[in-house]
Amino acid sequence: MNENKLPREWVNTKLGNIVDYGRSAKKTLVDVTENTWVLELEDIEKDSSKLLSKVRVTDRPFKSTKNCFNKGDVLYGKLRPYLNKVIMADDEGVCTTEIIPINAEPFCINKYIFFWLKSPFFLRYVNEVSYGVNMPRLGTNDGRNAPFYLAPLAEQKIISNKLGSLWARVESIKSRLENIPELLKKFRHSVLLSAVSGKLTAEWEK
Repeated sequence: MNENKLPREWVNTKLGNIVDYGRSAKKTLVDVTENTWVLELEDIEKDSSKLLSKVRVTDRPFKSTKNCFNKGDVLYGKLRPYLNKVIMADDEGVCTTEIIPINAEPFCINKYIFFWLKSPFFLRYVNEVSYGVNMPRLGTNDGRNAPFYLAPLAEQKIISNKLGSLWARVESIKSRLENIPELLKKFRHSVLLSAVSGKLTAEWEK
């Protein structure tokens, strides 16, 4: 999509014009409580944006400085960005500096930014500009210069709500599909058990 094809009142701009990308308050271990959420990239499932675990300071004491985030922030994993690790924070906490907290409200809905960061347009861009061979990452300046299609606020709400509903349906379908191999395994086991115990041929003879 290019600027000429954008709907009326949409703006083709840059992410850095919407948020102060890459800038975040910092905390060390002495600044947090035992119950503070400590988020690492390994806690986020690639592509699905599913939070795999929520670890507290008591189980994950840290030595390095962490980025701070608030409830409702978008948390973007800049390391190996092709893994597409982006989540919405459901609580406040701290995270590795490889995760960038983003908050543009009330001027732009964070959920809208969340879906933009997961869009093919953004992924294509970050894959082109990421640097590093073994552990590529999105640089701060490249993050600020990333393309961003800004919709009017009312449309942002509609898009965010609709995508949120569709996202939940996709995850539900995915979960059901993931259960199919186990169901087939149990079915095969049941058939084999019936066959070797004589129950299957007994059914055929009826």
